[in-house]
Amino acid sequence: MVAVIQEKRAPTKAEFHEAIATRSPRWYAACLRITHNPDMAQDAVQDALLSAWNKRHQFESTARLDTWIHRIAINAALQLLRKNRPERAEPLDFEIQDEGVTPEAASADAELESRLEVSLRRLTEIERVCFVLKHLEQWRIREIAEELGTNDGNIKQALFRGVRKLRRSMTDLRSQHDE
Repeated sequence: MVAVIQEKRAPTKAEFHEAIATRSPRWYAACLRITHNPDMAQDAVQDALLSAWNKRHQFESTARLDTWIHRIAINAALQLLRKNRPERAEPLDFEIQDEGVTPEAASADAELESRLEVSLRRLTEIERVCFVLKHLEQWRIREIAEELGTNDGNIKQALFRGVRKLRRSMTDLRSQHDE
């Protein structure tokens, strides 16, 4: 069950614990896709949780608590990435598995995730961040532009270049899928 706050009030400690227990792997996975660094992803989630708890009175009760924290975690990951820009992201050397999936689907998902991870490493940082935020995190172009401090056109160009590179590097998967 996902914590949803019904009335206009700050989330309780129990609601935070419920959200953390059910959604923290998703927050970590999103931060990991952005930073490509397990330590930075973990730091981003911890920063986000601390920030969310400290700003819990700003929470709008029309939103879901886990979605609100997810957004804060994404922003924390982006902030860490900006702060550590001189250090290049480390390659991802482990998988994040989804539970409750058939072995065949898990194998196909693992192959796709592995290929996507390799392909994402070939993108520039801006292309990768834009792709992750737009296509994996479902952000709007305007939101990405505001977060990255640029305009919509730059985000669209980065997305276009990134998607084009990903399509080229993953073409053989499409032909395997069609067989």
